[in-house]
Amino acid sequence: MSAHLIELSNYSLAAIGLGSGIQGFDFALAPGDVCAIESRHPDDAYLFLRALAAMIRPLKGTYAFKGRLCDLRRYQELLACKQQIGYVTRDTALISNLTVRQNLLLQRYYHENRLDIDLADDVLALCDTFGIRDKLDRRPSGLSAMETQAAIVIRELGKKPAVLLFGQPEDFIGHAKFDLITQIFNQLIAERSPIVFLSFDRRLVRRFANRNVMIADGALTTVAVKASTEGE
Repeated sequence: MSAHLIELSNYSLAAIGLGSGIQGFDFALAPGDVCAIESRHPDDAYLFLRALAAMIRPLKGTYAFKGRLCDLRRYQELLACKQQIGYVTRDTALISNLTVRQNLLLQRYYHENRLDIDLADDVLALCDTFGIRDKLDRRPSGLSAMETQAAIVIRELGKKPAVLLFGQPEDFIGHAKFDLITQIFNQLIAERSPIVFLSFDRRLVRRFANRNVMIADGALTTVAVKASTEGE
């Protein structure tokens, strides 16, 4: 079995938004990797995150998860893979006609094929930490923007993901809650769950990244770096 969780081989991605796209690259993500994306345009960074989450088909190339090649045309076959990927970016959302509680339970409803379940204790603890436990029976329209974003983070962390893909955590969780972001990252790192993130908060990059993913002019390169061990 491959030591890599996600492998993109000879991958090319069409441009979205104002980005340039990414052409002919290879990328492999292993346990313990903490990758910070640096891109001349955020659209290219988000394109890369979507590719890692198996949310878009490449112009060419192969996608493998835990050593198994995946056919991105077969959505049903990708569900088991997607369940293991935490994905928190600007294009994630809650289902508007479900309560927050139902949103947090939705994947368990599907994979356990039962409805008589409730939130696990660790998920409830996250709800307490993010201050939304008293909002669980509201629909998303009854939440503030930050509460909605908190619920999305909780939903993805509640999956106990094998890998976390995170776009601008400082915006999702808030600059004022930097300690909470570091707590989440530290827990995943302790479990050797890899993280790929885009952040414009240099404290986060300096403290945690051990690889930089640089995207510019349609090319992607990676460079190993040494994460800081000092507190900020």
